Amino acid sequence: MNRAWCVTVAGMCSLLLAAAYGMSGTNGKSDKEQILQLERDWCESFVSTGAAANERILADDCVGTESDGTRVTKADVIAELNKGEPLISDHLNENDVTVRFYGNTAVVNGSESWKRKPDGKTGRNIWTDIFVKRNGHWQIVASQDLEVLDKS
Repeated sequence: MNRAWCVTVAGMCSLLLAAAYGMSGTNGKSDKEQILQLERDWCESFVSTGAAANERILADDCVGTESDGTRVTKADVIAELNKGEPLISDHLNENDVTVRFYGNTAVVNGSESWKRKPDGKTGRNIWTDIFVKRNGHWQIVASQDLEVLDKS
């Protein structure tokens, strides 16, 4: 067998395996790691009123559904953050996050725990976020939240 042919086949197999296991990320991070970091950053943006993070994380055509049924766009989310009423805390429950890939689309299910200003109310949301990879970057194109009510 020709050595160049073997190297070519081995390289193609490596690329296929990397794609299959989500290893086509930037900065050496897997696609799954990138998405988990974006989810962390998104939670943090509601504490720090990080409108800039939302510019990066949300696609321009993103549409979300809040827990009360309200539909929101990227512009709506950023306008709400600019009001300056952040949460005291918003923590991604990473042990409750699943990421499934379908080509350049990822469906992410998870939950977060939060505490709100000024009344100090705490709660937990479960959610589904849909990411699409465009021009090498993952962005949320759809999101739906559901507030989990305390049953006590």
